[in-house]
Order: sequence, then C-alpha cells, then structure tokens
Amino acid sequence: MRRSEELRQMQNTVKNKELSVGKSQRMSIVSTAVLILLMLSYLVMTISNSTKLAAQTEIISNHPFEVVICADDVKLYVSEMSLRTGRLERHHNSDDVEIAAGKLEELYQSLKEPVAHVEKLYLGDAEDVQELESTLALLQTEQNVYLEFCLQPGLTEEKIEAYTREHLQPLYDQAVHQAEHIISTAQEKKVGYGATAETLRISSLIGSVLLMGLMIVVLLVSQYVLHRQRKELVYRSKLFDCLSLSIDDAFIIRDADTGAIIYRGLNLERILGIPMVDMESLYQGLKEEDARIFKEDYNAVQSASPYEKLVEYTRPDKEKRWMLVRIYRVEDMNAPQLITVFSDRTEEVCSRQALQEAMLAAENANAAKSEFLSRMSHEIRTPLNAVIGMTTIAAASVSDPARVEDCLTKITFSSRHLLMLINDVLDMSKIESSKMALQNEPFDIFEIVNGFVSTVYAQAKSKDIVFEETMEGFGKDTVFIGDSLRLNQILMNLSSNAVKFTPPGGSIHLDVSRYKKGNQADVIRFVLKDTGIGMTKEAVGRIFQPFEQADASIAKRYGGTGLGMSITRNLITLMGGQIQVESEPGLGTAFIVDLPFEKGEENQMPEPDFGQQKLRALIVDDERQVCEQTAVLLEKIKIDAQWRQSGAEALERVKESRREGQDIDLCLIDWKMPDMDGVEVTRRIRREVGNDVPIVMISAYDISEVEEEARAAGVNGFLPKPLYRSSVYAAVKAAMDRKMPRPADAEYKSADKPLNGIHLLIAEDNALNQEIAAALLRMNGAAADCVDDGRQAVDAFLASKPGEYDAVLMDVQMPVMDGYEAARRIRTSDHPQAGTIPIIATTANAFSADVSSALAAGMNAHVSKPLDVTQLCRTLLDCIRRADD
Repeated sequence: MRRSEELRQMQNTVKNKELSVGKSQRMSIVSTAVLILLMLSYLVMTISNSTKLAAQTEIISNHPFEVVICADDVKLYVSEMSLRTGRLERHHNSDDVEIAAGKLEELYQSLKEPVAHVEKLYLGDAEDVQELESTLALLQTEQNVYLEFCLQPGLTEEKIEAYTREHLQPLYDQAVHQAEHIISTAQEKKVGYGATAETLRISSLIGSVLLMGLMIVVLLVSQYVLHRQRKELVYRSKLFDCLSLSIDDAFIIRDADTGAIIYRGLNLERILGIPMVDMESLYQGLKEEDARIFKEDYNAVQSASPYEKLVEYTRPDKEKRWMLVRIYRVEDMNAPQLITVFSDRTEEVCSRQALQEAMLAAENANAAKSEFLSRMSHEIRTPLNAVIGMTTIAAASVSDPARVEDCLTKITFSSRHLLMLINDVLDMSKIESSKMALQNEPFDIFEIVNGFVSTVYAQAKSKDIVFEETMEGFGKDTVFIGDSLRLNQILMNLSSNAVKFTPPGGSIHLDVSRYKKGNQADVIRFVLKDTGIGMTKEAVGRIFQPFEQADASIAKRYGGTGLGMSITRNLITLMGGQIQVESEPGLGTAFIVDLPFEKGEENQMPEPDFGQQKLRALIVDDERQVCEQTAVLLEKIKIDAQWRQSGAEALERVKESRREGQDIDLCLIDWKMPDMDGVEVTRRIRREVGNDVPIVMISAYDISEVEEEARAAGVNGFLPKPLYRSSVYAAVKAAMDRKMPRPADAEYKSADKPLNGIHLLIAEDNALNQEIAAALLRMNGAAADCVDDGRQAVDAFLASKPGEYDAVLMDVQMPVMDGYEAARRIRTSDHPQAGTIPIIATTANAFSADVSSALAAGMNAHVSKPLDVTQLCRTLLDCIRRADD
C-alpha cells in the first residue's frame, strides 16, 4: 500500500511538472515567435526605407539637373533659330533662304533629344511638356511659311521684319517662356525631394532604435523561460531515475526523429547484465537484424501500432536470454519519442521452442514434398502422355506408314524431352543434397572453349545465327585445374538458351577473358551475349528458380523444363563463382559468369611433341588474334610458327624461305581473307614450291562449300575453326603423313553403315536393353555378340582370338560381376588386346563421378543411356581409330 501511494504521489508530481514544463515551452515558443516577427519587421522596414531613400536620391541626383540642362538646350536652340530667321531680313536671296532652311532643319533635329529627355524625366505637370512640343511644332510650320515668303520678289527689309514680328517672334518668346517654366518647376521639385529624403532618414533611425529595444526585451524574456525549462527538465530527470529503480522492466527513451538517447533506465545493468556506457554495448548482445531496429528502423514504429518482438539476447557472461522488446511511440510531447521496454521471457520461450521447431520441420518437409511431387507429376506426365498417346495412335495406324512415321517422330521428341527432364531432376537432386563432387583435373581453357564453340557454331549455323567468340588475356598460360565437364555443362546450358531464343538472322557472341589474376588462382570471365527475345526485370528474377521460365508461354513455344538455369546457377555457386544477367525485352540477353580456377602448369597436360622433326609452319589469317592463338598451339607441340595477315605477305615469306634454303614444312591458310582468299593463295604457293609443302585450309565456314575447289588447287586437308590442341595435332600429324582424315561427323554422314566390318562384344544384363543395343548397332553395319553379365564378358573376351573383337560395350550395373570389375580384369589379363581394345561404358549412371569411375576402371569412354546411336557410333569410331594409331 505504501509503495502504491508513493507511486501515485510520484505520478501526480510528474503530471504537475509536465504541466509546468508545457507552460514554459509555450512561453518559449511565443517569445521566439515574437522575436522572429520583430526581426522580420526590422528587416522589412530597413529594406523599405532604403528603397525610398534610394529613389529620392536618384531623383535628386538625376532628374532635376538633367531636366534643367535639357530645358536650357531648348532655349539655346530656339534663340539660334531666332537669329537664323532674323538674318534673312538683310540677306534674303534664294541661296540665303536655302542655307537658312538647312540650318533650321538641323536645329529641329537637335531639339528632339533634349525634348525627349524632358518628357521622360520631368516630374511636373505633363501638360507643360506637351505645350512646349506643340509650340515647337507650330514654330516649325510658321518658319516654313516664312521661308517661302522671303523668296517673293520685290520684298523690302521692312516687310520681312514686320512679318517676323507678327508671326515668328511671339512663338519664339512663347517657347522660351515655356522652357523657363519647366526649369523653375524642376528646381522646385529638387528642394521638395531633399526635404522628403531627410524625413525618411529620421523616421528610419527612430524605427530602428525602437525595434532593437523590443528585440532585446523579448530576448531577455526568452532566456528567462529557457532557464526555467532547464530546471524543470533536471527535476523530471530525477523523477525518471526514481521510477526506473522501482520497477523490474528496463527501458530506454529515444528521440523518434534522430534516435538520440534521452533517458536510460538505471536498472539496465540489473536486467540486461551490461553497464550501459553506450548503445554499442547493447547492440553487441543482439543479433544483427534486431540491432538494426535500434540503429535504423525506429522510425517505422507508429503510435497506433506499437512494435513488439521477442529477440534472443546474449549477456556478457555468454548466457542466452529471450527478451520481449516493446517500442512505444509517444506523440503528445513537443518532440515524438520512442520508449523501448525490455522484459525477460526466457522461461516461456524455452518451453515452446522445441515443439515449434519440430512442427516447423514437419510442415516444411510436407510442403517441399508436396510441391516437388506436384511439379514432377505435371512435368513427367506431359511427355509421357505424348509417348503413350502416339504409341496408341501408331498401333491403330499400322496400315498408314506416313501416320506411323509421324507418331514415331513425336514419340522420339517426347522421349528426349522426358530424358532431359530426368537428367535435370537428378542433377538438381544431387546438387541440393550436397552429393555432387567436383573434379579437379588439369585442362586447357582454349581446348575446352574451342570444343564447346565447335558444337554451338553448328547449332547456330543451322538456325542462320551468326556465332562469334573472342579469347583475351591468356597468353601462354592456358592450363587450369578444375572440373572441365561442369564448365562445359554451364556453357552448353547458357548457349542452348541463346540459340533457342535468338531468331534467325540474329547473333551470339562469347567473350572469354582472364578477369582477375591471383597468386594461386585466376578468375575467368565468360560473357555470352545474344540478340534474342530478351527478358523483363521480373523475368530475370525468376529464371534461376526450378521449373521457372521468363514467360509462361515459353515452354509451349520453345520447349524446356525450366531446370537448366537453376542447375547452371547451382553449379556456378558450387564452383565458387557467380553469375549476372543483363537483359531487355527485344534487345537480347547477356550472361556474365565469373569462375575461379587454380592455375595449372604446362607439364600437367599430356602434349604431343614434334621437337625432333624441327618443323617450321606458316600461319596465314587476316585476324591477328587467330594467328597468335594458332602460333601458341603449334609452339606447345614444339613446332616453330610464323604468321602473316595477308596472302601477298604469305607468298613473299614462302619465296624468301625458299631462297634461304629453308622451305616451310607446313602451311595453315584461312579460306576467306579480304585481299586474296585461301584457295588462290594455295594455287600460287603450289606454283612456287610444287606439291612438297603440306597445306591445310582452316575455316569457320562450311568446308563443303569450298572443298572441291580447294582440293583442285592443292589443299591437302581441312581444319574447322575454332582451333584447339587435339584437332591441330591431328591435322599436323596427318599432313606430315600426306593424308588428312575426314572428321568423324563427315565420315558418319557419308556412309549409310559407318560400322561396317566392326565386331563388338556387348555386356548387358537387361534383355530388352540388350536387344535394343544389338539392333541399333547391326543397323549401322556392326556385328555384335551379347553376354548377360561381367563374368561372361571377361570369359568371352579371354576366349576370343586376337583382333576378333574391335571394341567392348560394357554396362556397369550387372549381376555376378559389375562392369567396373570386368573392365579391370580385362585390362590385367594376358590377352594380346588387353591393353588396347576399346572398352566403352554404356550405362544409365550419367553423373560426372560415374564417368570418372569408368575411366579409372580402365574404360576408354562413357555413353549414357538411353543410347543415342549417332553419338555411340561416333564414339566407337574415335576409340577404334585411336587404338589403331
């Protein structure tokens, strides 16, 4: 009871003091307002009087004097006129009259300026000036009549003098009188304005003294009011201190506009465990987002909706506590204030936290599973519905071959779409479960990029899209360590979108550069720009979400699962890089990818070596960058390389080398050059050196366009751009052997059965898959023997004669013995072909780790299921050719 009474008395005291403070504040405001009004009045009075004094001074200094001077000029000119007309009384022949007329005209012209000044500056009655102007006009008229009168024959001096006295002299006298009247009026005005200026000066001085006195009085009053306010504030502060010590909640009062601390409860140390030296000591115990409320977000609190949040607070002794923070905005003070109250809620939070976390985890798991199943159901059922539907239609249309063919085409398309979806989902699953492991192997950035470009170039050309690439800033340091397979996947995902969304006639440009250099690693920047349909800012924000595309209609128009960009971003993040997107609708899109790679060394890459042959090559290309890159590739395989940028320079270099007795051993000549194309350069080189020098034509265009003409000119072989190490090595080796093998693609396309004469051993435990693989390979000319597991595969190989089998297709997951173990046993056997026979993994295990496992077991290549017969045939031919070499 006693404490309640004390609190009540304290509250009454605080209320009375608040009333007193409010009164003092109002007095202070009033006195300040009065002081400001007085100062403004003083300013207005000073400006007004100064303006009036300036006007009077100007009048006194300019107007009367100029009017008097101008009026005197008028009198002078009138008097001169009188003299001119009076002279004609004695001399009035025609010449004298003509001279007098000219002089009078000059005098009238001279009169215009002083009369105009008088009219402008005269401060008397305006009629005075008008009368003077009328008199002068009448005088001019009478003078003209007078001049005509003087020309009459037989006139005497007396007649002319009489005429002058009657008609002219009254006007002369009148004009002089009017000018004198204007002069006297101007002089009177001067005296009057002087008296007015003196009156203004005295009144301004008196007003200034009075206003200054009033301002001093008001200032003293305001200072007195402020002194009283300070006393009231000190007293109120003491009351707040007493109040804070008597309660269990800690509180802080801040200015709502500035955030400045007005008051801190004295029990803060007891409640929060900190000696509140400054606010930073409080921030240290809060999480960053909670501390920001105190530092930045306090203005968001409104008086009608107080802020309340339960936050985790760490005391200096590392004890975790839960505080209920309530922030109230008080508007009924002169300045809005925020009152922050801290209440300990640790016990009740701990009692609920475990249950809430369990419920939240269960809800998130259910939501994620439902969302995933919903999306997967839709995405998988769409192509599956097409497969089932088209199969049913084909079965019902056996008698219509065209209809069956159309159904099979659509089934193939939908099957590939379904396979792409499954691959993307598996990639996403592996990434999100953190089970995807990156490979760290040395690779040549030029070879990776050029291999990628060769694929994209063909895709772009088939759609009539211009594709260009540039690589800068690498020099001879082109070997890095990282996952080249994932890098290629990133570039292919980006380029497939670029090709897909760029219309025919557009362009795509890839720029690869060393963006940042480091001691151990460099950051390589890949910029892929296209002139496609572009995206809005909202669409850019969605493209990295799984199953999202820029527009809902894109999947219908262009296809795709919506997972590619999500996989791309996750791969980039997994590799420690970042991706940016710049796009505008209708103007195209640019993807900027920065990836860090550890620096590698040249000796980490297996390099072919032509050093013992001491070959000298000449590169001819109009693009300097292509020349430099090709020279670097040749120098890496120990071939001395020179380059020229025109056909004429190349011919001169060939002639010079022949004169020196050091012929060029190999020429790499670009097809399209501005001065002379590669075909003509080849013809002229052949005229100089005959057929001794191998010539390889390099081109970024379709070789078939020029192949017949080039071979007729003497070209030994062809090398498509972009150039990379393996293709250059193969071209050089073939050229030195005087032969140039055709690319695998061309070989495949040129033969209906590219696998003719090839005998294969197929290890596959699934009967249906075994039948499919054997049928596809036999359709392409191969002979195939099938076994059901790895043990049978090893036994069949060991029982075979040398050369009986050209390659082995090995499934990985099989009963009795898996494919990895079977491959290892084949490689370690005593069979003559154990170390050379190509073993190709044909498996549904399609991750990069599966590829690495297959290679580690001794296999030569990896082809994932479902089998792409074109890819399988190409892989077989490549592996068999390398085994023969």
